Amino acid sequence: MKGQTIVVLGICVLAATGCAKGGEAPVAEVAIEAGASEGVHMDSQTQARMGVHVASAAAASAHRTVKGFARVLDVGPLAAIESEVSAAEAAASASESEYRRLASLAAQDQAASARSVEAAQAQATADRARAKLAARRIGFEWGAGLERLSGAERSRLLTDIANGRAVLLRIDAPGANAAASRASVRPEENGPAIPVAILGAAAAADARLQTAGLLGLVRGDAAQTLPTGRLLQADLELGASETGFLLPASALIRTSNSVWVYLQTGADAFERRDVSAGRAVADGWFVGDGFKPDEQVVVEGATSLLAAENGPVEAE
Repeated sequence: MKGQTIVVLGICVLAATGCAKGGEAPVAEVAIEAGASEGVHMDSQTQARMGVHVASAAAASAHRTVKGFARVLDVGPLAAIESEVSAAEAAASASESEYRRLASLAAQDQAASARSVEAAQAQATADRARAKLAARRIGFEWGAGLERLSGAERSRLLTDIANGRAVLLRIDAPGANAAASRASVRPEENGPAIPVAILGAAAAADARLQTAGLLGLVRGDAAQTLPTGRLLQADLELGASETGFLLPASALIRTSNSVWVYLQTGADAFERRDVSAGRAVADGWFVGDGFKPDEQVVVEGATSLLAAENGPVEAE
């Protein structure tokens, strides 16, 4: 649309009047002026017909966020450790029972020597130590968040992962730590966000990025779309808030690999502004700066303005 001034569009209203033929009266014309560098000009009557409405940019605050990536973890090694823990705890329980039985017999002067009681006690102590070490391996290799779970909770988690009802993630982002208040992942850019429950810090830093890392959990139907090893975009809220402006989802235009909104700069003038530096929040799109409180944002009819900016399309 560069260099163009006024483009006259003839609109054929099929639903109401049918297309004009031969000697019929011509259909009313709509005057729209558009230019890629000068914005879009649309008179008030056309704005009303196209459903263009504006509203002031709303001041808002949102938690500070950082972007990173997440990777779906293979929990096979975790399952092996959990099996080792269960076996060690069972052995410790059996050894403890045997020690108590022999100690009881020895106290009653029955068939249990002091040596056998001491041997049983030593075995029980050793088995308890092995069970404790096996349990601590979860914290050493996977993080304190998983170690804090009870054996029953870890067992249910592994069962859910095996059945496709949950996935375990490692999230890495600059400045991210266990104080992060909320996290989400996106399989595709600008795709729907999948909420992640933060379990705690990962056991080890990423060797390449030198980020501490977090463990996260996704449950529900979304887990079935996240196979082991998949890389995902991640967003983390770090708790601290920042001020900015909230734009409604209806104001957003996604084109040219960016996110845009239209601002009204005059009674019949509009310009497009890039807001791709913002981020999606629960109530719309949050941008930290780039707006003034009195600026008028097109909240309805933005697609009509984009169509006008891109130029008329001839009817076939």
